[in-house]
Amino acid sequence: MKKIIVLIIILISSCNTNNNYVSFKGKVINPSSDSLLIYNNDYKKTIKLNKDNSFSDTLNIKAGKYIIYDGKYAVWSYLKNGYDIEMNVKPSILDSTGNQKSNFRESINFKGKGSKINNFLFEYNLSQSGMDLYDQIMSLDSIGINTALDSINKIYIKEVSELTNDNHFLELEKINRDNFKKSYISFWNTKQEISKHNGKKSPYFNYENLLGGTTSIDDLKGKFLYIDIWATWCGPCKDEFPSFRKLEEKYHGLDYLDFVSISIDDIKDREKWIEMIDKEKLSGIHLLADKDWKSQYVIDNMIDMSGIPRYIIVDPEGYIVNSDAPRPSQEKKLYSIINNLNKNVVSQ
Repeated sequence: MKKIIVLIIILISSCNTNNNYVSFKGKVINPSSDSLLIYNNDYKKTIKLNKDNSFSDTLNIKAGKYIIYDGKYAVWSYLKNGYDIEMNVKPSILDSTGNQKSNFRESINFKGKGSKINNFLFEYNLSQSGMDLYDQIMSLDSIGINTALDSINKIYIKEVSELTNDNHFLELEKINRDNFKKSYISFWNTKQEISKHNGKKSPYFNYENLLGGTTSIDDLKGKFLYIDIWATWCGPCKDEFPSFRKLEEKYHGLDYLDFVSISIDDIKDREKWIEMIDKEKLSGIHLLADKDWKSQYVIDNMIDMSGIPRYIIVDPEGYIVNSDAPRPSQEKKLYSIINNLNKNVVSQ
């Protein structure tokens, strides 16, 4: 009888122990680094990958949303003690040599207790990761944007409610969706202010040139400028590199257009700036801002409020043609604008 009681106590203790932590394991094919970082504002833990790129650890955490970062990309997750979850990252794309390369943002699959919510979050965020939704919403008027965001949030909460009865997660997502709407409204208001810069004289800059010395906006007068404000640490900026290379190749050598890339990296990261330009084979004129986010050109163009990447078109006299120009990946829209610049030059 005593043995039975002891066994029951052990089993109960074992069950309770499992509820005191998250069991987290999996495997990352072709990882970006040798570890995964799990974090939010109140928690941070690094999990080292084994030689075969597998991992296994326990997390004693407060239920909530956490970022899982592989050293290059990040995805959102929902974790709470009691979850026994497996996360696998599989090859999904080919690199320039034809080898399979893991894309952390596109090839994750969760299994086990807690996987249902996390697969939903991953797939939903993946479907929203492009800029199409953002562009569509930003094109609406003040009434339209409120209506659209309310509709998007209503559909999302309905899907989440049908997915799980985890009340903590549901309340958390309601708060997150309210913040989602507020952030989009804020971006929309900023874009309205930025659009007022069109037709005005461009703010001044005089920054270090990759090739030596400094270059000012006055030095570049006489041509239209397609200006890219970026940084080496900016994921969306780097996502535009393939399209930017294509853009520069298409319009290379034109006598009426220059491509200017202004990095807002910290001066201490100058070598990273130089290395990335070389590694990514980026052409055009490359400048390094003097005070990163606090550079006067950044502040005057409201880039500190809109974020990066940001693209600006300036005319040969130094006046802003488009204060929030299309990205290189928005080929149809951007190419049309550039071709019309050519017509303007011809007609002058």
